[in-house]
Amino acid sequence: MAQDTGRWLYVAGSSDAPPDGSNAGDVIRWFRQERGLSQTEVAELLHTTQSRVSKIENGDILLKLDELREVSIPPEHFGVLPDCSADSVPDPRQISDLQGSEWESQQAWRVVRSELNAHRVTLSDLAADLYPGFARIPGTTVLTRDDWTPGEPVELADIRLTWRPDDRMPIPAITGSIEQTAHVRPLTATGARYRRYSLALRDLARPRLLDNRFGYRLLDARWSAGKGVFEFGYTCYFDVLDVHEAVAHEFADAWLRAGRGRPSFADLTLRRHVADPFDLAARPVMPSINTLTIRRDPIDGHRIYLHRRDAKSVAAAGGMYHVIPAGMFQPAALAPAHQANDFSIWRNIQREYSEEFLGNPEHDENSVDPVDYLNSDPFKSFMAARDAGDFRVFVCALVVEPLTLWIEFLTVAVIEGAVFDRLFATMVARNDEGSAVGTAAGRPTVGIPFTSDSIQRLRDEPLSPIARACLTLAWEHRHRLLGA
Repeated sequence: MAQDTGRWLYVAGSSDAPPDGSNAGDVIRWFRQERGLSQTEVAELLHTTQSRVSKIENGDILLKLDELREVSIPPEHFGVLPDCSADSVPDPRQISDLQGSEWESQQAWRVVRSELNAHRVTLSDLAADLYPGFARIPGTTVLTRDDWTPGEPVELADIRLTWRPDDRMPIPAITGSIEQTAHVRPLTATGARYRRYSLALRDLARPRLLDNRFGYRLLDARWSAGKGVFEFGYTCYFDVLDVHEAVAHEFADAWLRAGRGRPSFADLTLRRHVADPFDLAARPVMPSINTLTIRRDPIDGHRIYLHRRDAKSVAAAGGMYHVIPAGMFQPAALAPAHQANDFSIWRNIQREYSEEFLGNPEHDENSVDPVDYLNSDPFKSFMAARDAGDFRVFVCALVVEPLTLWIEFLTVAVIEGAVFDRLFATMVARNDEGSAVGTAAGRPTVGIPFTSDSIQRLRDEPLSPIARACLTLAWEHRHRLLGA
C-alpha cells in the first residue's frame, strides 16, 4: 500500500511509483473495485471459488502466473512486462553479402551512420537552425521552453515523480515503423525493409552496448514555485531509439546529399512529421539523465569531469565529449521488483556513478532481486554523503537535443573534495562507454578546472550539445551550486 507522504491533495489517476508486482492480492482487489465486481464475479473469471479469491486478496495464498491470463488485468499492474531482449540479438539472415539492391541499400545506410557519428556536433548545430522560434539554453543550440527551465537549479529533494496508469497512457502516433521512417530503414537480404531503425542498427552497425530494455516514458513536466513534478509511464529503449536516431540519420543523409550543406525541412520527411519537438504524447520519450560532476574545493580549485563516448560502444552521442555520468532513465533490470525500486532520478544517477566512475559492471545482469541501495556499496556510501550534505544534486533544466530530438534532463552534482576523493579513490580512466577526459594523462580523478578559462577553451572541443548546455548552466549558477 502507498505510504502516507504528508500530502493531502493527489492528482487523480496518478501514484508515486509504478507497480512492483509484489502483491497480486492488492492488484486483484484494485481491479475488482475499479470494475465494480464482487469476489464471486472475479472467481468466475479465474475459474475458482470466492473463498480462494478472498484468500488471494488477503495474502493467505499465492496467485499462479498462468491464472493471470484468465483476467483482463493489464500485466503492467503486476510488474510483468514483455521481454524485448531478443530484439538486441543480431540476425545474420537479414544481412546481404551479395551485390545487388539489398547490398547497396545496406552499404549506403552504413556510410550515413558512420558520417552521423563522426559529425554529431556539427550536425546538431545545423539542426538547431531549423527551430528559430524556439528558446535555447543561452549560448548553446539546445532547445528548451520557459516552463521546462526553472529560474535556478532545483535540489533533487524538490523533484517529485508520479506514475500514470497504463489505461491513461497516450498511444504515440510517431513510431519507428510509420511510413515516414521508410527512407532511413535499409533493405534486408530478403528485399523487404527493416521494420525498425533499431533492428538495422543491431545488424549493420551494432555498438557494443545495445540492449532493448524497458524504461520510464516521460509524459508531463511542470515547474512551480521552485519545485518540479514529472509524470511517467512505460516505454522501451528501442521504441525511443527508432524515432530519435532515425531523425538524426535522416538529417545526416540530407546533409550529405546537399554537399555537406544545411538541409531544409523540405528534405526531412520524418522531422516534418514530428513537428513539435516538445510534444511528449506524439512519440515515445525515455529521457536521458546527464550529470555534470563538480568536485568542490574552495582552496585548490573546483574541478569538473568529462567523458569521451566511444561511437563503437554506444548507440547515441558517440564520438563526443560528454558529462559523466549519463544514462537513460530506466530500471536496472526487467524483473518486477526493479520497476518501483528504481523509479528515482537519484538511484539512476547512483548506478551510473558506480558504472562510469568506478567501472563496476551494470547492476542488471539477470537479477530478480532489486538493487539494495540502502545497505550495499557504493550506494550506501553515496547516500551517507548526500545525507551529510556533502553530495548535492540539482536539476537545472529539461531540454531537447536538436539533432536527435532526444529529451534530456540536465543535472549537476556537487561533491565536497575530500568526500569525492574517498568515494572515487578507484576511479577508472576507461569504462564500457568510453574514456575519461582530463588535464593529466592517466589520472582520471584530476578532471578539468572549473574556471572561466576552461569553459572558454572547451568551446573549441567536440563537446556534445548537452554537455555544453550543462556547463553553461552550471557556470551561470555557480554561486548557487557551490555556495560561494
